[in-house]
Amino acid sequence: MILAFAHPAIVVTDLERAREFYERMFGFRVIGHEGWEPGSPSEKVTGAAGSSCRGYYLAGHNCFLELFEFDQPAQTSAPPGQLMPHEPGIRHLAFYVDDVRAEYERLLALGGEVLGELPEGDSVPMAIYCRDPFGNIIELCRVPNDAEQPTSLPGVDKLGDYTGRD
Repeated sequence: MILAFAHPAIVVTDLERAREFYERMFGFRVIGHEGWEPGSPSEKVTGAAGSSCRGYYLAGHNCFLELFEFDQPAQTSAPPGQLMPHEPGIRHLAFYVDDVRAEYERLLALGGEVLGELPEGDSVPMAIYCRDPFGNIIELCRVPNDAEQPTSLPGVDKLGDYTGRD
């Protein structure tokens, strides 16, 4: 039986900067440390022979997030900042926010980058695609309708203020 969605994991090039960004922007908090050295059982689990990394396990609003920085092996693919929203694979993390424009400005102030343009007027869906400081695509959006209210998810009875705003 499936119990719940567990977490996405993001590989970054600067673990401490990523932790700080996700804490300050989205209110995640560290609840555990991750990582392994070559020869560990994690190599077999992940299929990444000769790998070593360190990371954090974070808790947020209604989800968990893993952040990893790998020391080895060397990266072999294009960095996330070169990939656009239409590329195959998991391509963005979306966060519901109460004020898209304000959170967009805050994301930019914390080192994020512009990807799309904010739509004008209230008749269009209010959302914006940006990038975190490592090139990963972040969607900031308002809740589009009652069916997508986070409190309608099993196990989520209320929304808290975990934003970590400065």
